[in-house]
Amino acid sequence: MFLLKSLDLTGLLLLGLVLLGHTERPLAKAGNKTVWTGEGSTENLKEIMIGRCFNYLGTVNVDAGEKDCPNLWKAFLSAFSEKDPCKITTEDYQPFLDLAGHDIPINQSIFWSQTKGLILQYTGVTHKVMPLESTLVGYMVDGLNWCGKLSSPEPNFEACPGWKECENNSISSFWKAASEDYARRAHGEVTVMLNGSARGDTFRNNSIFAEIELGELDNARVTFVHLWIMDNIDGPDKESCDVGSVAVLERILKEKNISYSCKDNYKAAKMLQCMDKLDHPSCRLGEKPIA
Repeated sequence: MFLLKSLDLTGLLLLGLVLLGHTERPLAKAGNKTVWTGEGSTENLKEIMIGRCFNYLGTVNVDAGEKDCPNLWKAFLSAFSEKDPCKITTEDYQPFLDLAGHDIPINQSIFWSQTKGLILQYTGVTHKVMPLESTLVGYMVDGLNWCGKLSSPEPNFEACPGWKECENNSISSFWKAASEDYARRAHGEVTVMLNGSARGDTFRNNSIFAEIELGELDNARVTFVHLWIMDNIDGPDKESCDVGSVAVLERILKEKNISYSCKDNYKAAKMLQCMDKLDHPSCRLGEKPIA
């Protein structure tokens, strides 16, 4: 009787382990050790990127010059292929950036932090600016996920490091390198759109704009900076021009001898925010004017 009870208990434990294994999300492993837990590379990554490249050159921006799209994919893949996904450097992406890079039209560079959706909306409607995501470099990869693995030259479609899981992961290193390259190409008047309703600071010291892009702006190439501090449509109005971290940014621009202006809730961008919320108090005619 004791033996039967022991067997029943063992069977139940095994069944529980099997069920647990089926309900947990698969994790990337190195031996028996979990290495990372982020989403794997986007399915059909190669085909998507090459297709985007041809579309960009053929319809989106015919002025980007002649590019070899399959060769661009090879240069991109070589940056992280057969490498530790947590040891990818910004330098690894330089060959791809050199091949894919093109001039940004004068006065059309625009930088953002915590306002990506509004930036892309404004870009699509006005066609007056070209953010990083609207260059060939950004267009080919925006919204995608990727990393490699030591055991294969192909992308890892099972799992990749999350943005904060390791500092030098495939995606964060790419966007840092691409952002630096983009900022170096900026000339004439540039625009910066920040979120005045951000949970933390509007101008964050650890943002890519603060850490990388701002440092590349100099008064030899950049003649003027337009600062737009945009509140979320439902607020709150936490920071504005000359207030808090925005004042810190303004001081940095002064120290760099770059002329600038600052507007709270720039009217054209505010109108786009109001398109889907026409009855919102801040969108009604006769309410508090917007800059």
